[in-house]
Amino acid sequence: MASITINTNLASLTAQRNLSRATTGMNTAMERLTTGYRINSGKDDAAGAAVSNLMKAQISGYDVAEANSTMGLSLLDTAEGVLDIVGSYVQRIRDLTEQAANGTYGTASLEAIRTEVQQRMLEINRLCDVIDFNGIQLLDGTSVAAQGAGVNLQVGNNSGNANIINLDASIFKSAKVTALFLGGATGNTWYDRSATDGKSTLALQARVSGNETTTTDGVTKYKYNNAIVNNKYDDDHNGSAVQSSSCITAICDAVYTDDATAREFLSFIDDAIENISARSALIGAYMNRVESAVDAIGVQKENIVSANSSIKDADVAEESSSYVKYQILQQSAATLLATANQQPQIALNLL
Repeated sequence: MASITINTNLASLTAQRNLSRATTGMNTAMERLTTGYRINSGKDDAAGAAVSNLMKAQISGYDVAEANSTMGLSLLDTAEGVLDIVGSYVQRIRDLTEQAANGTYGTASLEAIRTEVQQRMLEINRLCDVIDFNGIQLLDGTSVAAQGAGVNLQVGNNSGNANIINLDASIFKSAKVTALFLGGATGNTWYDRSATDGKSTLALQARVSGNETTTTDGVTKYKYNNAIVNNKYDDDHNGSAVQSSSCITAICDAVYTDDATAREFLSFIDDAIENISARSALIGAYMNRVESAVDAIGVQKENIVSANSSIKDADVAEESSSYVKYQILQQSAATLLATANQQPQIALNLL
Protein backbone atom coordinates (compact mmCIF):
# COMPACT_ATOMS: atom_id res chain seq x y z
CA MET A 1 0.00 0.00 0.00
CA ALA A 2 1.44 3.37 -1.03
CA SER A 3 2.01 5.80 1.79
CA ILE A 4 1.89 9.56 1.85
CA THR A 5 5.31 11.01 2.73
CA ILE A 6 6.81 14.45 2.76
CA ASN A 7 10.57 13.86 2.88
CA THR A 8 10.68 11.33 0.07
CA ASN A 9 8.73 11.97 -3.12
CA LEU A 10 9.22 8.80 -5.16
CA ALA A 11 6.90 9.99 -7.91
CA SER A 12 8.98 13.13 -8.31
CA LEU A 13 12.22 11.15 -8.42
CA THR A 14 10.79 8.83 -11.05
CA ALA A 15 9.59 11.77 -13.12
CA GLN A 16 13.02 13.46 -12.78
CA ARG A 17 14.82 10.30 -13.93
CA ASN A 18 12.56 9.91 -16.95
CA LEU A 19 12.83 13.63 -17.74
CA SER A 20 16.63 13.37 -17.66
CA ARG A 21 16.55 10.29 -19.89
CA ALA A 22 14.21 11.98 -22.38
CA THR A 23 16.36 15.12 -22.41
CA THR A 24 19.54 13.07 -23.00
CA GLY A 25 17.86 11.12 -25.81
CA MET A 26 16.57 14.32 -27.41
CA ASN A 27 20.00 15.99 -27.17
CA THR A 28 21.65 12.93 -28.72
CA ALA A 29 19.17 12.88 -31.58
CA MET A 30 19.64 16.63 -32.04
CA GLU A 31 23.44 16.22 -32.16
CA ARG A 32 23.20 13.45 -34.74
CA LEU A 33 20.80 15.46 -36.88
CA THR A 34 22.99 18.56 -36.78
CA THR A 35 26.30 16.73 -37.47
CA GLY A 36 24.93 14.02 -39.74
CA TYR A 37 26.93 11.41 -37.84
CA ARG A 38 25.65 8.54 -35.71
CA ILE A 39 29.04 8.34 -34.01
CA ASN A 40 30.23 11.70 -32.69
CA SER A 41 32.46 10.40 -29.91
CA GLY A 42 33.83 7.13 -28.64
CA LYS A 43 31.00 6.76 -26.13
CA ASP A 44 28.47 6.50 -28.97
CA ASP A 45 30.09 3.32 -30.33
CA ALA A 46 33.67 2.59 -29.27
CA ALA A 47 34.29 -0.25 -31.73
CA GLY A 48 32.55 1.55 -34.57
CA ALA A 49 34.57 4.72 -33.90
CA ALA A 50 37.84 2.78 -34.07
CA VAL A 51 36.92 1.12 -37.38
CA SER A 52 35.66 4.42 -38.79
CA ASN A 53 38.91 6.20 -37.92
CA LEU A 54 40.92 3.54 -39.76
CA MET A 55 38.66 3.86 -42.78
CA LYS A 56 38.97 7.64 -42.66
CA ALA A 57 42.76 7.29 -42.84
CA GLN A 58 42.39 4.96 -45.83
CA ILE A 59 40.08 7.40 -47.61
CA SER A 60 42.57 10.22 -47.09
CA GLY A 61 45.34 7.97 -48.37
CA TYR A 62 43.38 7.18 -51.52
CA ASP A 63 42.98 10.91 -52.14
CA VAL A 64 46.76 11.33 -51.98
CA ALA A 65 47.35 8.27 -54.17
CA GLU A 66 44.95 9.69 -56.76
CA ALA A 67 46.81 13.02 -56.68
CA ASN A 68 50.13 11.16 -57.06
CA SER A 69 48.82 9.26 -60.07
CA THR A 70 47.49 12.43 -61.66
CA MET A 71 50.87 14.11 -61.19
CA GLY A 72 52.54 11.08 -62.77
CA LEU A 73 50.23 11.42 -65.77
CA SER A 74 51.18 15.09 -66.06
CA LEU A 75 54.87 14.17 -66.01
CA LEU A 76 54.34 11.59 -68.75
CA ASP A 77 52.30 14.07 -70.78
CA THR A 78 55.11 16.61 -70.55
CA ALA A 79 57.78 14.12 -71.61
CA GLU A 80 55.65 12.80 -74.46
CA GLY A 81 54.92 16.31 -75.75
CA VAL A 82 58.61 17.20 -75.98
CA LEU A 83 59.47 13.83 -77.50
CA ASP A 84 56.87 14.47 -80.19
CA ILE A 85 58.61 17.74 -81.05
CA VAL A 86 62.03 16.08 -81.03
CA GLY A 87 60.64 13.31 -83.23
CA SER A 88 59.30 15.82 -85.74
CA TYR A 89 62.72 17.52 -85.85
CA VAL A 90 64.49 14.20 -86.36
CA GLN A 91 62.04 13.32 -89.13
CA ARG A 92 62.82 16.64 -90.81
CA ILE A 93 66.54 15.92 -90.45
CA ARG A 94 65.94 12.57 -92.14
CA ASP A 95 64.09 14.20 -95.03
CA LEU A 96 66.94 16.67 -95.51
CA THR A 97 69.54 13.92 -95.25
CA GLU A 98 67.72 11.84 -97.85
CA GLN A 99 67.80 14.87 -100.11
CA ALA A 100 71.53 15.22 -99.51
CA ALA A 101 71.97 11.54 -100.37
CA ASN A 102 70.87 12.34 -103.92
CA GLY A 103 73.90 13.04 -106.08
CA THR A 104 72.19 15.90 -107.91
CA TYR A 105 72.88 18.41 -105.12
CA GLY A 106 75.96 20.59 -105.40
CA THR A 107 78.13 22.12 -102.71
CA ALA A 108 75.87 25.15 -102.13
CA SER A 109 72.78 22.94 -101.76
CA LEU A 110 74.57 20.61 -99.35
CA GLU A 111 75.65 23.62 -97.32
CA ALA A 112 72.05 24.86 -97.13
CA ILE A 113 70.89 21.41 -95.99
CA ARG A 114 73.74 21.26 -93.49
CA THR A 115 72.74 24.65 -92.04
CA GLU A 116 69.13 23.65 -91.45
CA VAL A 117 70.13 20.29 -89.97
CA GLN A 118 72.53 22.04 -87.62
CA GLN A 119 69.83 24.42 -86.41
CA ARG A 120 67.39 21.54 -85.92
CA MET A 121 69.98 19.68 -83.85
CA LEU A 122 70.72 22.76 -81.76
CA GLU A 123 67.01 23.16 -81.03
CA ILE A 124 66.75 19.49 -80.01
CA ASN A 125 69.54 20.05 -77.49
CA ARG A 126 67.96 23.27 -76.23
CA LEU A 127 64.61 21.57 -75.64
CA CYS A 128 66.25 18.71 -73.78
CA ASP A 129 68.15 21.17 -71.59
CA VAL A 130 65.14 23.28 -70.58
CA ILE A 131 62.33 20.73 -70.24
CA ASP A 132 61.70 19.71 -66.66
CA PHE A 133 58.81 18.71 -64.41
CA ASN A 134 58.81 19.93 -60.84
CA GLY A 135 62.61 20.12 -60.86
CA ILE A 136 63.13 16.77 -62.61
CA GLN A 137 65.06 17.09 -65.88
CA LEU A 138 63.16 14.83 -68.23
CA LEU A 139 65.31 14.46 -71.34
CA ASP A 140 68.85 15.71 -70.77
CA GLY A 141 70.04 12.52 -69.06
CA THR A 142 71.28 14.27 -65.89
CA SER A 143 68.40 13.50 -63.52
CA VAL A 144 68.46 10.86 -60.84
CA ALA A 145 65.54 9.25 -62.66
CA ALA A 146 67.66 8.76 -65.79
CA GLN A 147 70.75 7.56 -63.96
CA GLY A 148 69.00 5.46 -61.36
CA ALA A 149 65.87 3.35 -61.30
CA GLY A 150 63.45 5.76 -62.96
CA VAL A 151 60.53 7.38 -61.16
CA ASN A 152 58.34 5.58 -58.61
CA LEU A 153 54.70 6.62 -58.47
CA GLN A 154 53.03 5.89 -55.12
CA VAL A 155 49.58 4.76 -56.27
CA GLY A 156 48.52 2.86 -53.16
CA ASN A 157 48.03 3.48 -49.44
CA ASN A 158 50.68 1.15 -48.13
CA SER A 159 54.35 0.32 -48.55
CA GLY A 160 55.66 -2.38 -50.84
CA ASN A 161 56.06 -2.83 -54.57
CA ALA A 162 52.38 -3.58 -55.04
CA ASN A 163 51.63 0.08 -54.29
CA ILE A 164 54.22 1.47 -56.74
CA ILE A 165 54.31 1.95 -60.49
CA ASN A 166 57.91 2.36 -61.62
CA LEU A 167 58.48 4.52 -64.69
CA ASP A 168 61.50 3.00 -66.38
CA ALA A 169 64.72 5.03 -66.47
CA SER A 170 64.94 4.63 -70.26
CA ILE A 171 62.16 7.21 -70.61
CA PHE A 172 64.36 9.85 -69.00
CA LYS A 173 67.63 9.08 -70.79
CA SER A 174 69.19 11.87 -72.78
CA ALA A 175 67.46 12.70 -76.06
CA LYS A 176 70.16 15.17 -77.04
CA VAL A 177 71.96 14.83 -80.34
CA THR A 178 74.98 13.03 -78.92
CA ALA A 179 72.76 10.40 -77.30
CA LEU A 180 70.44 9.95 -80.29
CA PHE A 181 73.12 9.70 -82.98
CA LEU A 182 76.38 8.81 -81.22
CA GLY A 183 75.45 6.57 -78.30
CA GLY A 184 77.11 3.27 -77.62
CA ALA A 185 80.73 3.47 -78.79
CA THR A 186 83.54 2.28 -76.55
CA GLY A 187 87.22 1.53 -76.83
CA ASN A 188 89.89 2.78 -79.22
CA THR A 189 89.53 0.93 -82.51
CA TRP A 190 90.24 1.80 -86.13
CA TYR A 191 87.33 1.80 -88.57
CA ASP A 192 87.50 2.52 -92.27
CA ARG A 193 85.49 5.33 -93.79
CA SER A 194 83.09 3.07 -95.68
CA ALA A 195 82.45 0.97 -92.58
CA THR A 196 82.86 -2.27 -94.49
CA ASP A 197 83.48 -3.97 -91.16
CA GLY A 198 79.76 -3.59 -90.43
CA LYS A 199 80.22 -1.09 -87.62
CA SER A 200 78.91 2.00 -89.35
CA THR A 201 77.83 3.66 -86.11
CA LEU A 202 81.32 3.42 -84.67
CA ALA A 203 82.78 4.57 -87.95
CA LEU A 204 80.69 7.74 -87.85
CA GLN A 205 81.61 8.33 -84.23
CA ALA A 206 85.25 7.89 -85.09
CA ARG A 207 84.98 10.45 -87.88
CA VAL A 208 83.24 12.88 -85.55
CA SER A 209 85.96 12.44 -82.94
CA GLY A 210 88.41 13.81 -85.52
CA ASN A 211 91.06 11.06 -85.44
CA GLU A 212 91.97 9.86 -88.90
CA THR A 213 94.90 8.39 -90.73
CA THR A 214 95.68 6.82 -94.08
CA THR A 215 96.86 3.26 -93.77
CA THR A 216 99.49 1.63 -95.91
CA ASP A 217 96.82 0.24 -98.24
CA GLY A 218 95.69 3.79 -99.02
CA VAL A 219 92.36 3.53 -97.12
CA THR A 220 91.43 6.46 -94.88
CA LYS A 221 90.48 5.18 -91.46
CA TYR A 222 89.20 6.84 -88.31
CA LYS A 223 89.84 5.98 -84.72
CA TYR A 224 87.13 6.51 -82.07
CA ASN A 225 88.61 7.95 -78.90
CA ASN A 226 86.50 8.20 -75.76
CA ALA A 227 88.54 11.02 -74.25
CA ILE A 228 88.28 13.25 -77.32
CA VAL A 229 84.53 12.86 -77.64
CA ASN A 230 83.96 13.31 -73.91
CA ASN A 231 86.11 16.41 -73.63
CA LYS A 232 85.25 18.12 -76.89
CA TYR A 233 81.80 17.07 -77.94
CA ASP A 234 79.73 16.94 -74.73
CA ASP A 235 79.19 13.19 -74.85
CA ASP A 236 78.78 13.31 -71.07
CA HIS A 237 75.81 15.67 -71.51
CA ASN A 238 76.99 18.33 -69.09
CA GLY A 239 74.82 20.93 -70.78
CA SER A 240 77.57 23.21 -72.06
CA ALA A 241 76.21 25.06 -75.09
CA VAL A 242 79.69 25.54 -76.59
CA GLN A 243 80.60 21.89 -76.37
CA SER A 244 77.17 20.84 -77.59
CA SER A 245 77.49 23.17 -80.56
CA SER A 246 80.95 21.78 -81.30
CA CYS A 247 79.57 18.25 -81.32
CA ILE A 248 76.77 19.17 -83.70
CA THR A 249 79.21 21.00 -85.96
CA ALA A 250 81.45 17.93 -86.00
CA ILE A 251 78.53 15.66 -86.92
CA CYS A 252 77.41 17.94 -89.73
CA ASP A 253 80.98 18.26 -91.00
CA ALA A 254 81.33 14.49 -91.02
CA VAL A 255 77.99 13.82 -92.73
CA TYR A 256 77.05 16.55 -95.17
CA THR A 257 80.14 16.46 -97.37
CA ASP A 258 78.84 14.30 -100.21
CA ASP A 259 75.94 12.00 -101.06
CA ALA A 260 77.75 8.87 -99.78
CA THR A 261 78.23 10.15 -96.22
CA ALA A 262 74.68 11.52 -96.16
CA ARG A 263 73.33 8.17 -97.34
CA GLU A 264 75.25 6.39 -94.61
CA PHE A 265 73.80 8.74 -91.98
CA LEU A 266 70.24 7.66 -92.81
CA SER A 267 70.65 4.48 -90.79
CA PHE A 268 71.70 6.50 -87.73
CA ILE A 269 68.66 8.72 -88.09
CA ASP A 270 66.45 5.64 -88.34
CA ASP A 271 67.97 4.39 -85.08
CA ALA A 272 67.20 7.76 -83.48
CA ILE A 273 63.60 7.63 -84.72
CA GLU A 274 63.28 4.10 -83.39
CA ASN A 275 64.64 5.28 -80.03
CA ILE A 276 62.08 8.09 -79.85
CA SER A 277 59.25 5.83 -81.02
CA ALA A 278 60.13 3.20 -78.41
CA ARG A 279 60.08 5.82 -75.67
CA SER A 280 56.77 7.25 -76.88
CA ALA A 281 55.25 3.77 -76.98
CA LEU A 282 56.50 3.05 -73.46
CA ILE A 283 55.14 6.37 -72.21
CA GLY A 284 51.77 5.55 -73.79
CA ALA A 285 51.73 2.16 -72.10
CA TYR A 286 52.55 3.73 -68.74
CA MET A 287 49.84 6.36 -69.23
CA ASN A 288 47.27 3.62 -69.81
CA ARG A 289 48.48 1.79 -66.73
CA VAL A 290 48.43 4.87 -64.52
CA GLU A 291 44.96 5.80 -65.77
CA SER A 292 43.81 2.29 -64.87
CA ALA A 293 45.35 2.77 -61.43
CA VAL A 294 43.40 6.02 -61.04
CA ASP A 295 40.17 4.19 -61.94
CA ALA A 296 40.98 1.42 -59.46
CA ILE A 297 41.71 3.98 -56.74
CA GLY A 298 38.33 5.58 -57.40
CA VAL A 299 36.53 2.25 -57.03
CA GLN A 300 38.43 1.35 -53.85
CA LYS A 301 37.78 4.77 -52.36
CA GLU A 302 34.09 4.54 -53.19
CA ASN A 303 33.79 1.17 -51.46
CA ILE A 304 35.59 2.39 -48.33
CA VAL A 305 33.48 5.56 -48.21
CA SER A 306 30.32 3.45 -48.48
CA ALA A 307 31.45 1.14 -45.68
CA ASN A 308 32.41 4.08 -43.47
CA SER A 309 29.06 5.73 -44.12
CA SER A 310 27.18 2.63 -42.99
CA ILE A 311 29.15 2.68 -39.74
CA LYS A 312 29.33 6.37 -38.90
CA ASP A 313 26.59 8.29 -40.70
CA ALA A 314 23.25 8.93 -39.02
CA ASP A 315 19.95 7.72 -40.46
CA VAL A 316 18.10 11.03 -40.66
CA ALA A 317 14.64 9.43 -40.73
CA GLU A 318 15.41 7.32 -37.67
CA GLU A 319 16.97 10.20 -35.75
CA SER A 320 14.06 12.51 -36.64
CA SER A 321 11.64 9.98 -35.17
CA SER A 322 13.80 9.64 -32.07
CA TYR A 323 13.94 13.40 -31.66
CA VAL A 324 10.15 13.74 -31.86
CA LYS A 325 9.68 10.81 -29.45
CA TYR A 326 12.07 12.17 -26.85
CA GLN A 327 10.66 15.67 -27.25
CA ILE A 328 7.17 14.37 -26.39
CA LEU A 329 8.55 12.30 -23.52
CA GLN A 330 10.43 15.32 -22.21
CA GLN A 331 7.31 17.47 -22.27
CA SER A 332 5.15 14.79 -20.62
CA ALA A 333 7.81 14.09 -18.00
CA ALA A 334 8.08 17.79 -17.21
CA THR A 335 4.30 18.04 -16.80
CA LEU A 336 4.13 14.96 -14.59
CA LEU A 337 7.10 16.16 -12.55
CA ALA A 338 5.19 19.33 -11.74
CA THR A 339 2.21 17.19 -10.69
CA ALA A 340 4.42 14.88 -8.60
CA ASN A 341 5.95 17.86 -6.81
CA GLN A 342 2.44 18.90 -5.69
CA GLN A 343 1.62 15.52 -4.12
CA PRO A 344 3.18 16.12 -0.68
CA GLN A 345 0.79 19.03 -0.18
CA ILE A 346 -2.02 16.46 0.30
CA ALA A 347 -0.51 15.80 3.74
CA LEU A 348 -1.69 19.29 4.80
CA ASN A 349 -5.30 18.17 4.40
CA LEU A 350 -4.74 15.57 7.06
CA LEU A 351 -3.69 18.09 9.68
